[in-house]
Amino acid sequence: MIAVNGRYLLKTRISGVERYAHEVISRLHHLCSLDVRKPERSSVLYGHFWEQIVLPSRLAAGDILYNPCNLAPLGYANNVLVLHDVIAMSHPQFYSRLFRQYYTTLIPKLVRRSRHVVTVSEFSKQQIIRYTGVDEDKVSAIYNGVSQVFSPTLRAQETTVRDKYDLKLPYVLYAGSLEPRKNVETLLKAFAYAQSTLGLEGYALVVAGNAHPNFAPANLPALPGVKFLGYVPDPDLPALYANAELFIYPSLCEGFGLPALEAMASGVVTLVSAETAMTEVVQSEDLHFPALDHRTLAEKMYYFLNHPLSCEAYRQIGLVCARQFTWDKTAQNTVKILTGV
Repeated sequence: MIAVNGRYLLKTRISGVERYAHEVISRLHHLCSLDVRKPERSSVLYGHFWEQIVLPSRLAAGDILYNPCNLAPLGYANNVLVLHDVIAMSHPQFYSRLFRQYYTTLIPKLVRRSRHVVTVSEFSKQQIIRYTGVDEDKVSAIYNGVSQVFSPTLRAQETTVRDKYDLKLPYVLYAGSLEPRKNVETLLKAFAYAQSTLGLEGYALVVAGNAHPNFAPANLPALPGVKFLGYVPDPDLPALYANAELFIYPSLCEGFGLPALEAMASGVVTLVSAETAMTEVVQSEDLHFPALDHRTLAEKMYYFLNHPLSCEAYRQIGLVCARQFTWDKTAQNTVKILTGV
């Protein structure tokens, strides 16, 4: 039997990791027989206890346990673990002390003891091998997909989200968590530089996302023309993306960079930092920038906002690129792992 660690089902505010689990498992149900298990209570402490003690005690000998969200029961022998990244090991300064200690103690042991490890990019695969010492044959890179709800058609159809968030000006968008690793501070500097030095006028910078207790806090200043939306629920995201003039994801380190893919699928030109897995997703070098170079980012921002023909060409390139990444393909490649281990 293939059992699923369904601890993610109790989260109400989902991140990219939980979105991955929902998308992949909904499709795996059509490809193989699954038994999804979930905790009886939603508290964080009980969730850890349930995952490590209760869940494995309820599995039969020989059951494969599919763990889609980075953690698994350490004492269970037949884990297939989806490890999205090892950024807490490669960049520990970006995480809270407690999270960092728990993660860096548990993850290397989980990786070595699992039957197989799945990750979401070649970049993450190499990072996992480097920081855990696991054999390369034990790790498979299977890309994320993008939901069909992200579509350029919403730009013409949807005004409700603009009204809801009081977005009167054309806007440049960032969507993601607010933590130092995401490097939003460089984006703010770039936007301010584009305004003050390059003469950018008539645009707002919209920052969608909130902080998380697992991450070190990001100290982001309030600047003219910048609008912080806080947490944006999933139903609002497709229209928020599609109505943006430009999407920018300046993260210092990413295992995949799902928001960048969602933006491309929404028909938005997407600029990403050049040092991470996102270059596997946003493949045109013209859309990459050095993560900490706010002047280069400002110049690219200014260029695309003032050259509509070039912007349209890269928008079409992005739409073609985004079609390569489907959740159906993710699930089909995952089931091969689950049934072959």
